[in-house]
Amino acid sequence: MDAEFENVIANFPPLQFDDPAAQRASFAEMRRVVEPPRLPGSVEILVDQSARSADDHRVTSRIYLPTDLSDRAPTLVWIHGGGYVVGAAEEDDSLCARIASDLTIGVVSVDYRLAPEYPFPFGFEDCCAVTTAVAARTGTFSRLGDGKVLIGGASAGAGLAAAVALHLRDSGLAVLSGQILLYPFIDSTLSSDSMRTYADAAIFNAHDADVCWQHYLGERRSAPPAYASPSASTDLEGLPPAYVAAAGADCLHDEAVDYALRMRRAGVSVELHSFPDVPHGFTGVAPRTSASTRALSDLFDGVRRLGGLREVSPKPLISVSEE
Repeated sequence: MDAEFENVIANFPPLQFDDPAAQRASFAEMRRVVEPPRLPGSVEILVDQSARSADDHRVTSRIYLPTDLSDRAPTLVWIHGGGYVVGAAEEDDSLCARIASDLTIGVVSVDYRLAPEYPFPFGFEDCCAVTTAVAARTGTFSRLGDGKVLIGGASAGAGLAAAVALHLRDSGLAVLSGQILLYPFIDSTLSSDSMRTYADAAIFNAHDADVCWQHYLGERRSAPPAYASPSASTDLEGLPPAYVAAAGADCLHDEAVDYALRMRRAGVSVELHSFPDVPHGFTGVAPRTSASTRALSDLFDGVRRLGGLREVSPKPLISVSEE
């Protein structure tokens, strides 16, 4: 394990996913007692409920608008993590506001419905609804720039982002110019080598993954729909360019690498960054460590390139970030 993370992990409160409601309550209490992060004053946060899911549910989104947003600025649709069962859009306020401020782009964070109360496809359909509304610039989304639309997320959020990208490709809606996938949680079969090698990994382990997939997919997890578990997709051609980051000491490491390489073989432009000796969710768990600082810098550069904010330069297929 990266030395900078040893103390962080030793003092990190254990997470449990067997009872998602209890874990959500714990997160809510933490937000109540901990001082909220200081956000850039140059970013306005709006709440929108205009997007409607397939069952006519009004999906809540948080919109981060920098004061100097240009008409041609791209927009990043961001999807939070949490194993498909916990988490909330506001928990990513700090990251989303920083992306909006530093890159001068609009960011939209989706507060999708969670399993087990709302198993697949509810959360997925919520994310599809918001993404298509952003692309159409309907409702409050009309205040966003008219530039490219990217989709991204972390962990389960990256899984949902990948699923939305697959769905929009299959629907013939070429509205996405890129996908940002941070340590994606995308294989419900738990069949990768790293799921065994790092079965007892810190932060998020094989038992956690097993429980989360059971909440989200139930009996369908062994033969999942591709929109539920993107690793199940046998056709990755025609997807938007991708930035993929994998954590080296993560039970999900190999499913991220496998998906990136399969996209590459299908002709998709892919950047794959693997950060050795760091746990799942490392950029959120300890954002000020050296590895997280490098990863976030790479992430911001990936958003710039995919969003057309600067000329795209050739990138290596695999970049292993080391000291």
